[in-house]
Amino acid sequence: MGGATAHPRDEMWPGKAGPIIRNETTMSELRDWFGTPNSRRVVRVACIRVIRARWDGLQVYAHREGDHTVGAIFVRNRALESSEHGEFRIHTNEGLRVGDRHRKLKRLYPNADPIEHAGHIHYRLRNGQFNSYMMGKVIDGRVVQLESWPFEFC
Repeated sequence: MGGATAHPRDEMWPGKAGPIIRNETTMSELRDWFGTPNSRRVVRVACIRVIRARWDGLQVYAHREGDHTVGAIFVRNRALESSEHGEFRIHTNEGLRVGDRHRKLKRLYPNADPIEHAGHIHYRLRNGQFNSYMMGKVIDGRVVQLESWPFEFC
């Protein structure tokens, strides 16, 4: 009997979460895949204003110019449902998922340094190519969010 295999289409990396790719996927594509966002607002991040859109279990920041491509991705549920792609069970390459215990994050990513603030802990899990990194957010001993960020918006 072989070992369990991960589903690459469900993987989260510094520059992607499932089918959502930073600086490529547009707000229009997200609406096609996940429907109309539950919330859509323009907010300030660092020195620029971006579109913040939320669906159940998913939040993105998108650039306001051009095609409104996604600049940052936040996965808040263990699974996301897309009419285009079906169900995604988003996880990191190491197997970390939203809902996992804090100790599992520390076991899978022993070199990730904690950044504690505002009642939660962020761990930078991996740096990526093309100006990106992936983080895990922990509150009350559980991973509550996986994040894909640019190094900076400005």
